[in-house]
Amino acid sequence: MRAILPPGTIMNCEAPAAVGMRSLTCAMSQIATVGAFSLAMPERLPANSPGGNSIINIRTVDGQNRSVVASLGPVGGGAGGTPKHDGPDGSGGLSAFLKNTPIEINETEVPVRFHRYGLAPDSAGAGEYRGGLATEMAFEVFVPNTTITARNRNRSVFSSAGAAGGRAGSTSWFRTEHADGRVTEHGNTDVIHCGPGDVVAIKGPGAGGYGLAKNRSAQAVLQDVQCGFLSERAAREQYGVMLQQGEIDEVGTAGLRSQMPESNGEHFDVGSARREFETLWTPQRYQLLTTFLAQRPVVWRHFLKHQVFAAVQAGEGSELALEQQMSELFAKLLKRFPALNAAL
Repeated sequence: MRAILPPGTIMNCEAPAAVGMRSLTCAMSQIATVGAFSLAMPERLPANSPGGNSIINIRTVDGQNRSVVASLGPVGGGAGGTPKHDGPDGSGGLSAFLKNTPIEINETEVPVRFHRYGLAPDSAGAGEYRGGLATEMAFEVFVPNTTITARNRNRSVFSSAGAAGGRAGSTSWFRTEHADGRVTEHGNTDVIHCGPGDVVAIKGPGAGGYGLAKNRSAQAVLQDVQCGFLSERAAREQYGVMLQQGEIDEVGTAGLRSQMPESNGEHFDVGSARREFETLWTPQRYQLLTTFLAQRPVVWRHFLKHQVFAAVQAGEGSELALEQQMSELFAKLLKRFPALNAAL
């Protein structure tokens, strides 16, 4: 295999490009590489794992008014389903070396109280061999101006892809449940500030499944329900398995599965959010943007990219042909920021 890495690209960046999230970039490049080989050898390679794992850190003050900085542990997702078995839960192959701190130690050394730390139900991508479950954590803080960081998060919008008929995993989320009942969704933010009584909750992304879900053993589906990994509703809707009083309804299951498709179409199921995104951001549109950005100074590229994204999302010039629309958007930016012309 030969890698072609032009200077200035994300895999061969140039100063002053940001490299603080390089571990996540490495994880995503590995996923892309495995995905490319999956198209050639689908019978040997797994579905997508989520990529990064968040390390949850806290800065607060204890009862003796001393500053406390601690790592509460990782929150991520499992590994993708494989052609022969389910993906491992909670810690995918890209970060299986991570170890968590027992919550008893955290509660002893840090002024927090854990509400939950475990596997997230219904988070795995469905498949003959399902993806690995995500982990989730929720803890309460007791001190004003407590700072929480959750770096290395990903998959808050786009899911881990399923493969060979398997379905995409669930997305991640990060939120604060306030003492007054309000809930603040943080999206892809990784640094937040909390007050007394706030409960910080974070869930990692689930991994993609492998193979058609209708081909999964009904007994394996039942076992996941019994373990709390899968709800009865998900068993019915995702796997076509009907349960009655904790047992498999063979007739109902046969009926449901007879209505499920024999193929999911494309090799990868990337999830609804990415499918919708790619109807607008086609490879052709991306190529035009990439060419434009490559000609601009590095320090401008991130800013300009977001300017173009916002304009396209707002529908500016949408009545025009693709190349003309993008050319006019680029021309407006060059006129708006004359320094770009001087830098050429």
